[in-house]
Amino acid sequence: MGRLYPGYREEVRKKIVAAAHEIFHKKGYTNTKMSDIAVSLGVTKPTIYNYFDTKENLFVAVADYERKRFEELILESFEERDFPSGATVFFDTVMEGYLGNVGPESVAIITRDEKLREIILQDREEFLAVIARFLARRQERGEVRPDADVRVLACTFNALFQGLLIYAMQGMDVDELRTVWISTVQNLTKQV
Repeated sequence: MGRLYPGYREEVRKKIVAAAHEIFHKKGYTNTKMSDIAVSLGVTKPTIYNYFDTKENLFVAVADYERKRFEELILESFEERDFPSGATVFFDTVMEGYLGNVGPESVAIITRDEKLREIILQDREEFLAVIARFLARRQERGEVRPDADVRVLACTFNALFQGLLIYAMQGMDVDELRTVWISTVQNLTKQV
């Protein structure tokens, strides 16, 4: 069937990745089985393995998918907005739709699985590069201090946001967390 429909294989692969993304966020990586993903798509487990030979390889594809979605989210959040307004839209969008099990679970996974540790660390580097590129573009526009190191800012913003996500998962007031986020973003990016 792949020969008759050249794009078919890629479309199926995308559907598997999107389904795995959802399930990893709902159940966590450790609690997700390949059969869970197959059932959600109405296919057999061997079909999933035909596209991804291991759960780790599927996780890599999901990380890439999420990074692309994240970059689109950044661009949409800041499009035609000043930096503080864009940061607010970004915060609210992530808090509404991205609270899940994968982020906090990744901390626990890397302490016990060397292969996944390497995957997660590589993903983190690529993720930070997305943020740093975005900040460099905003720096060129004069919205980020010209003396700021965008790599350091990317690490700082990511660490802050990850911490705020954990606080939100623990039940802290999202309005208070939003205030912390916006205040910190403004203080770290404003002209000296």
